[in-house]
Amino acid sequence: MLRHLDEELYVQYGGLCIYGGTDCPEFRDDEVEVLHYTAALRLEAWDEEPPDPGSSWRLIEQPDFTAETGVIQMGVMEDSGREFLIGPPLFEYGLTVHVHAVDFLQWLFRFWPIRDVFDPLVHMKPRELVGSASPLEPRRVPVPTTAGQWAAMRPDKFRPSEGSVRWAATQQGFLGADPVARMFNLHQEDPVSRALNPDHAPTFLTPSRPLHEELDLRDRNPGSTYRMWRWEREAADGKPEDGNLLTGRIVHVRDIHGRRVLASGIVTMLGMEDGRHQVRDAEPHEAARVLCAEATWPD
Repeated sequence: MLRHLDEELYVQYGGLCIYGGTDCPEFRDDEVEVLHYTAALRLEAWDEEPPDPGSSWRLIEQPDFTAETGVIQMGVMEDSGREFLIGPPLFEYGLTVHVHAVDFLQWLFRFWPIRDVFDPLVHMKPRELVGSASPLEPRRVPVPTTAGQWAAMRPDKFRPSEGSVRWAATQQGFLGADPVARMFNLHQEDPVSRALNPDHAPTFLTPSRPLHEELDLRDRNPGSTYRMWRWEREAADGKPEDGNLLTGRIVHVRDIHGRRVLASGIVTMLGMEDGRHQVRDAEPHEAARVLCAEATWPD
């Protein structure tokens, strides 16, 4: 088991559904007639099919589930739970749904990745072409990835100890060292953001008025990978000052008088900070999907 989340939700009309997939499956316990109650949910992400939980749990369903970004939420009629990372985006998952054999208020959801199902003709179709026919050209589908390549399947290798956190807080008190405090602030970081960046690669924020909102209008959610655009001051060595936005980097425009460039690169979204997207440079297998989509939809 990679991670788990314990949640409580008020269930109305007896149904629980999962948001964050290509469809929204709903689950009901047909053996229980109560329609309104508070359910205790346990969500588990596994790296492979887990063992049977034992005789104290009763299996309700065992469907397949395709995740959009790998981040899901449990939902009911008027409420939804916290975000939970089950694994890589655009993978097919195995899923078992159990209810406790004695206490029907307890539910158990277990997810594990089965296979990569990414297809640029389906999953990265430009918005203006959605609903229209696909172009008459060869399908440019990358070599399928394995679940183990993805950050969501790795442990958090460098999480600081509680002693290190206390030391950093003390140093901040003496020195006002915000960068030091930020370095050791992982214990307060959003768990989804942390799990999507287990190697603690440098993170940065999208511009306050991001150009991709004008050039690419698809929704952005944690776990998604896309091409980000920004204006940068031109450096003598041609590298960005902050050392980021290097994956799939393209310089599109040079503003000679303003000594700046319009550049783009491929990033993976981790979460939100001050109303802006917090991202890191995409890893090779993440970027491969964007590059494949750009080759499939060259216009």
